[in-house]
Amino acid sequence: MKKLRNIVSGVCICAGLLMALHTADGHQAGKDVDLSGVGVDEKLGKKVPGDAVFRDEHGNTVTIGGYVNKPTLVFPIYYQCPQSCGLMLGNLAAALNDVPLSPGRDFRVLCLSLDTEDDPSIALQAKRNYFKIIKRDFPEGEWKFLTGDIKNIHRFTDSVGYRYKEAGRHNFVHPNVLIVLSRDSTVIRYLYGSVILPFDIGMALTEATRGTPAISVRKLVSYCFSYEPKNKTYTFRAVQFLSLGIFLILGVVMFFLLRKKHT
Repeated sequence: MKKLRNIVSGVCICAGLLMALHTADGHQAGKDVDLSGVGVDEKLGKKVPGDAVFRDEHGNTVTIGGYVNKPTLVFPIYYQCPQSCGLMLGNLAAALNDVPLSPGRDFRVLCLSLDTEDDPSIALQAKRNYFKIIKRDFPEGEWKFLTGDIKNIHRFTDSVGYRYKEAGRHNFVHPNVLIVLSRDSTVIRYLYGSVILPFDIGMALTEATRGTPAISVRKLVSYCFSYEPKNKTYTFRAVQFLSLGIFLILGVVMFFLLRKKHT
């Protein structure tokens, strides 16, 4: 029985650690900033406008539909942000190093500036800065830094329910959220907070993947983890799996006790 208590205790500790993984919500703004009208009205299952036109960091014309042909992470920010955008971009770049999927083959990334005064040269400088954090093999074309006019910016933000406001030149109050699209530009998941875990990104991209021919390791893991809308993250299904584990352990113990009694 001592061994049984040790096993159950170990399971509980692991479950507790896994449940502690979460991310923060919201824009890190000062107390004097008016946040009315800022937020996200989630539009899961809706499609973003594929013909929305932007320019990439090299000045090339890019449409959302022309780029999003595999699961894609979209980060609405702006490149001259004096506050949280730089922190979020740095954290995203660091997290991408540990996402258990291959950029280009399994997913792509888009940064979309909310500031119409951001141009390709500014976008290119931002890309060069944050690409320095990438330590893995990450093709340059698989992470685009886009700029555009107000019409196309609003076409995208409206389609995903992303509400922000301009508080001054190069100053926007906006939600901190990473939007995950499927290969056909359908909104699959919103991941909130200035720090997003590589695991959460990997799980959301797995959800966005279509046509999986068989159950993979990641798919099996997804059965053990559920998405919590309240915390906007993935957590271990501790209650279900602790219950199942305890019953299995008790079953094994009873089997050996009965076997010993009969012998």
